[in-house]
Amino acid sequence: MSDKILDMFSQYELKARIFPALLIVAPFGLTILMWYPSLISLESSFITILVLVIILFFLAKIARENGKKVQQKLLDECGEFPSTTFLKHTDNTLNENTKKRYHQYLSKNVEGIQLPTKEQELESPNFYNDQYNSAVHWLLEKTRDNKKYSLLYQDNINYGFSRNMLGIKPLGIFFSFISIAINIFGIYQKYEVSLINLPLKVIISFLISIIFISMWTFFVKKDWVRSTSKAYARTLLSTCEGR
Repeated sequence: MSDKILDMFSQYELKARIFPALLIVAPFGLTILMWYPSLISLESSFITILVLVIILFFLAKIARENGKKVQQKLLDECGEFPSTTFLKHTDNTLNENTKKRYHQYLSKNVEGIQLPTKEQELESPNFYNDQYNSAVHWLLEKTRDNKKYSLLYQDNINYGFSRNMLGIKPLGIFFSFISIAINIFGIYQKYEVSLINLPLKVIISFLISIIFISMWTFFVKKDWVRSTSKAYARTLLSTCEGR
């Protein structure tokens, strides 16, 4: 049954949208089940799973929408997508020979565009920026075959995952904080803060909540999204090779 449910989603939907949503509720869900094991009973398991699925769908929707907002904010900060930047003569990410091959391929295959020399780019930056954007848009449309361009697809998933994770970071921190609070309250109520008497499952639950809030706070950042977007951009442009 679980396989049939998973088959309903693409790799992108699962890894870039559903998985971030799952990471939000994971520490909270584990904490609740640890303190209230009766929820695992056969009678309530169906209701619990149903509620979890509904919450995951809702959070996945939030992740998608907030991820788009993150992308737009980063685009406003940078002014353009990395793939456009990498094609410019003024950018040194790609070596000159590689960039020259990309320019030659795009100039030959993309109808109506004019890719500039370095001097032309400096003289008319706005005009040629539009030309670069047009070339990148064409390349995106020509690489939609996920099987043929599997590496590009995986990089797109990685970018979507990081972008959506940043979009729902506040929720991730909130649920992790609530999990920590529940653990502290439970320890105080049941064990009177006696660390010696704490069961292993309580310690594990508390540590998981700490790990998750640390992940959301220190790892999920703009720099991570920028890194995955640049990796995706490089892979996208590399599809100009070997055609």
